[in-house]
Amino acid sequence: MDYIYNPISMRYEPQHKTRTRNRIVRNAARKFRAEGLSGPGVASVMKASGLTVGGFYKHFRSKDELLADAIAQGFADSSEKIHSALQQVPREDKWKELVRLYLSTQHCDHPDTGCPVAALAPEIARAKFSVRKRIADLMKAWVEFMPGVTATERERNFFVIFSAMAGAVSIARILTEPAERQKVLAGMRDHLLHNF
Repeated sequence: MDYIYNPISMRYEPQHKTRTRNRIVRNAARKFRAEGLSGPGVASVMKASGLTVGGFYKHFRSKDELLADAIAQGFADSSEKIHSALQQVPREDKWKELVRLYLSTQHCDHPDTGCPVAALAPEIARAKFSVRKRIADLMKAWVEFMPGVTATERERNFFVIFSAMAGAVSIARILTEPAERQKVLAGMRDHLLHNF
């Protein structure tokens, strides 16, 4: 049987490009958090997505665009888990549960699915202004969970608590002994829960 080339039958459905782009972003989000921003190249991200490097520019203008979208996806993943876990928690206790979740061994042991700040803060700080601005705005979404009577007080507490948590997780990830990691996480968790 002879096959006849039919360009109409080769077309993808309208949502195909969006789904493909989302798959690339999700894979990049995991790879960047696991390997660092300079770790996986475009080829590695595309391969993890089941695609060739040649298709990259059909979805992104630059690696910086992918980087910003991947970090935003990391925040979305993290926030989704946190919002889900906090649904049944009373408003005044949400920040405490957030501290417990963030400073858990589970979060510490899985940078590829955890908070992008704990995994990538020094590298994000060197990114272009547009990337840093987008990430800063995403971080501030957690202010609503913080203790404090006024918006100003909640924002101040957010920066103190979030900086302490991200720093503790970063330090714990450096340590090679599980007991030492747990000591850092538990120490910071206890300190924050007793001092705010």
